[in-house]
Amino acid sequence: MLNYIKKKGNLIHKTAIINWNKLSIGKNNIIGPYSVIGNFPQHPKMKSYGKIIIGNNNVFNEYCNIHLPTKDTKKTIIGNNNYFMNSTTIDHDCIIEDEVVLSSNVVLGGNVYIMKAAQLGIKVSVHQNKTIGSYTMIGMHSFITKKTSIIPGYIYFGKPVKKIKKNLIGLKRNKITTESLKKEISRFKKIVAKKNKL
Repeated sequence: MLNYIKKKGNLIHKTAIINWNKLSIGKNNIIGPYSVIGNFPQHPKMKSYGKIIIGNNNVFNEYCNIHLPTKDTKKTIIGNNNYFMNSTTIDHDCIIEDEVVLSSNVVLGGNVYIMKAAQLGIKVSVHQNKTIGSYTMIGMHSFITKKTSIIPGYIYFGKPVKKIKKNLIGLKRNKITTESLKKEISRFKKIVAKKNKL
């Protein structure tokens, strides 16, 4: 772990590029080599507005990219205790809750919402404006397209993804009861409805 420095209660690799003026960050985050946080949104027609908000205890491995938001939401938000493997891309206006794992080379389009404890496999691609349900597992190399619905508590795989089966191991690991899952599905529907109004 050479060439890390302590800054604002976080470990930052000396090669990381961070737009501190547009970032609000908590404590105990690790930002790895050549990560870029706070570059312009990847949108051909929209300028950046607002800032990036990052919570606590997140790991950003090498070459992670997190982009500034647009006027749509004015916030790109990452919660707590998330783990991002190398070369992940989190585009403008995305929201990531807590305990999420993004594997190597995952790409999130703009305005994607990922609910808590979701796990996305290597090279998963997510269409813009999609919501990924909590406690889901997305198989490697899968495509989440505009028409797919990723409800909480299931395993998905394919190009485009298809629902395979209930994520029994993930639900058990997180101690999610049938009633808790129903509440998450209800919350998922509310998030989707709100996004559809934007």
